[in-house]
Amino acid sequence: MNIKSASECEDRRILKFINFKLPNYYKKIGWIGFTISFVILLSTKYFDGDFSILIELLKRLLLVFLLIVVMSKEKVEDEMIKSIRSQAFSFAFVGAVAYTLLQPTVNLIVSAIVRPDKVIFEDLGDFQVLWFMMIVYLVVFMKLKKRA
Repeated sequence: MNIKSASECEDRRILKFINFKLPNYYKKIGWIGFTISFVILLSTKYFDGDFSILIELLKRLLLVFLLIVVMSKEKVEDEMIKSIRSQAFSFAFVGAVAYTLLQPTVNLIVSAIVRPDKVIFEDLGDFQVLWFMMIVYLVVFMKLKKRA
């Protein structure tokens, strides 16, 4: 295999990955799973017991179901939707980077004002960053789609 054919093979795989979308009915599955997971996660606050493993599992499920919604096709998947999807992903990525860099600093400043004796710099966790990114993507995507 020569270098040119290997490069073309890699290009095809990248394009296949970029253009991958789940069928539209997965969007309903994602929203239903998200809602059920979210309700169960909220209900753990009202029961006594150690639900730490269940909470971590439910948080991961929330992210998986949001990813299913994000990766699902629209009923009409045309060039305009691809453009909107690209803009929303770009905005969500830049927003998540800014959020990840600024939020710990804001938390530190607020903590120094409210509790000067217990000032701790805490970094954001993976769940918080991914949650923020997917929610921002979905909000921006829906807003741009409605405007178009």
